[in-house]
Amino acid sequence: MTSVKLEGKFTTLAQVEGLPDVFTSTNFTLLKSRWVSDDEVSVCQWCKNKFNQLRRKHHCRQCGNVFCSKCCNEKMPLPQLGLEDPERVCEYCRPVTEFITKSWSPHQNFKSEAAVNLVNQCGEISGLCKVVELGGVQTLISLAKNESPVIQGKVISGLQILSTHQPLHRYLAEAGAIKAICSILTKANMSYEQTLVEGISTLKIFCRLPELKSKALEDGALEPVLRLSCTSHCNTVSLVAVSTLSLIAEEMSTHTKILESPLSVLTSVCSLASSEDEQMQEVSLKTLCFLSLGSNWQKHRIIQEDFTAGRSLQKAIRGSPRNQQVLCNAACLIANLATSNEDQGGLQDLLDGLGEVLRKDNNNLDLHSHVARGLANFARFQQNASKIKSLLPLVIFKCLKSNSSHVKMHAMRAIFNVMSINPSDTCSELLRDGAGELLEGLSRLKGLTTAIQDALLAQAPDLVKPM
Repeated sequence: MTSVKLEGKFTTLAQVEGLPDVFTSTNFTLLKSRWVSDDEVSVCQWCKNKFNQLRRKHHCRQCGNVFCSKCCNEKMPLPQLGLEDPERVCEYCRPVTEFITKSWSPHQNFKSEAAVNLVNQCGEISGLCKVVELGGVQTLISLAKNESPVIQGKVISGLQILSTHQPLHRYLAEAGAIKAICSILTKANMSYEQTLVEGISTLKIFCRLPELKSKALEDGALEPVLRLSCTSHCNTVSLVAVSTLSLIAEEMSTHTKILESPLSVLTSVCSLASSEDEQMQEVSLKTLCFLSLGSNWQKHRIIQEDFTAGRSLQKAIRGSPRNQQVLCNAACLIANLATSNEDQGGLQDLLDGLGEVLRKDNNNLDLHSHVARGLANFARFQQNASKIKSLLPLVIFKCLKSNSSHVKMHAMRAIFNVMSINPSDTCSELLRDGAGELLEGLSRLKGLTTAIQDALLAQAPDLVKPM
């Protein structure tokens, strides 16, 4: 990838010698641009005046293009190109190159000036293109290693602006932007709220992208996300951190690390699931939903931590939130936990909670789908048979007769699970109402009638010998 289109303008991407990751390396050296031959140009590339005996040609050492002396008069060292002596730089390159050069200075005030002005350049498209073309991306990432909170804050601001441009995502990641953000967030003082908000928001962008999620994890995204999920006193930071954690938790390979974190992340997320902020509730419950997709041990851990956190899940499923997604996520989580055969005794209140949701006048099909799925999962276990049996009229009326095929299928699962434990009472309830819907639903299941026919033929073959 040598160029990208930014806001309709094709922009050449600065490249470095060796590996592209400049955060890990001590210093970086940019590859020099192609040296444009004098024979290729007849006018100055900046002012467009024709060259003649008085208006001579001069090369910009930064971009390699040809200019007149007026437009390529400034001289400065270019350590980013391996040039320590002052060299000519054109008017196009000068504003950004000056600050890239200053970033190499041992003086902290020059580094700070460089960071501030590079971020300012990123604020409008022409400046952004120059930053990308001339090595400003690599400079900002390299400055992330500086210990100054002011410089680190500016680096985060610049990377946030750059990350809003989708064509740059892969380029930023390869250059070490994610490592730079993670390093700053891990060390940042909690009092630097803007840095934390911008940093975790930028990290969230990378964790949202399927093609960069693994890269973000490899580059250390989990540690600062876990830290900010648990320890930030700013609600905005915590919310974005938990949202980012939810994105990370989509990858099941991260579950063990999350659950075993010494930061007690699971306890914190369970506590946040009963937050008065419904958006925080929604995101926390969604994160727990992803974590509940793993082993029975993982489900057991969630159930244990929920007890420690004050039964947040029970409060959520019995609440009446304005945000219906809170209920949907709570029901989804309970349905997932209901598959754990070791914890049925500790889940009885949550089973009752699903029953209460089903009794309410709620037409949310997603919610009904999770409730029906949860009841079907609970119905697999002998100790739940009497409770599921008492809910059968509601399951038939609200789920089996639903317009949603998903809700119907889960209702059928619940009915057959409880039927395997208590066939007589279940059949009696179906004969009062629901038998027709059940048979119709069975007839629509692809391959089921064929399987039934095959099973019947095995017991009652169509061809037999005479007696």
